[in-house]
Amino acid sequence: MVIKNRSALAAPAGAFNVPLKCTPEETKHFVEPAMKEAESSNFAGALEVVNDGLNAHPASEGLLFLRSYFCYKIADSISSELSTLPRPIQPLGEGVLMVDGAMTNQMLVRFQEIVKVLGDAEEAINEILQVNPRNNEVTAFRSYIDSKLQKLGQESENMRMTFTNTPNIAGNFCVGCRKNISFDTQTVVFRKTSSTQLEVWHLPCFKQLGNKN
Repeated sequence: MVIKNRSALAAPAGAFNVPLKCTPEETKHFVEPAMKEAESSNFAGALEVVNDGLNAHPASEGLLFLRSYFCYKIADSISSELSTLPRPIQPLGEGVLMVDGAMTNQMLVRFQEIVKVLGDAEEAINEILQVNPRNNEVTAFRSYIDSKLQKLGQESENMRMTFTNTPNIAGNFCVGCRKNISFDTQTVVFRKTSSTQLEVWHLPCFKQLGNKN
């Protein structure tokens, strides 16, 4: 059996094309049921079947690769879900930045989920390479996962730095209503007033400012 894949997160070069090294027993009891789950995009269910197989056959290269592959597909699904959501941090021009605190926190949590699942994928790939270090297809898949982990880690860190550092500069009170701001739950607007100073507003207060002007 050969695994082929092309997805929104797949490497630009094209599909993953990896022959599975499985015994007939592994194929019948675990690979085929897992692929049936995957056909309906139930990758979590497919991963559960594969993990059951690995409990019985921990050294199976084919099942280890499927574990990595389905972890990748779960991460892909989470990433696709996030891509449909509004951006939690949006520049509005003229030194103005809008931050949805609740959505930023939610997205950071989801980023960590993706990083964890891709880490599980990489762990399974490393187990294969310990046994078969010259498997070029698996090595290429690991390189792709490594690059994705680095990219997601950087995106997550950039978002976290913006989310945590900007309030330290702007303070904790809305310029408009002078009330305290909950950066973790509210949507706020930061506005640069000089090269070193920021104002922070509740979004409704900032909109009122725009209406007055």
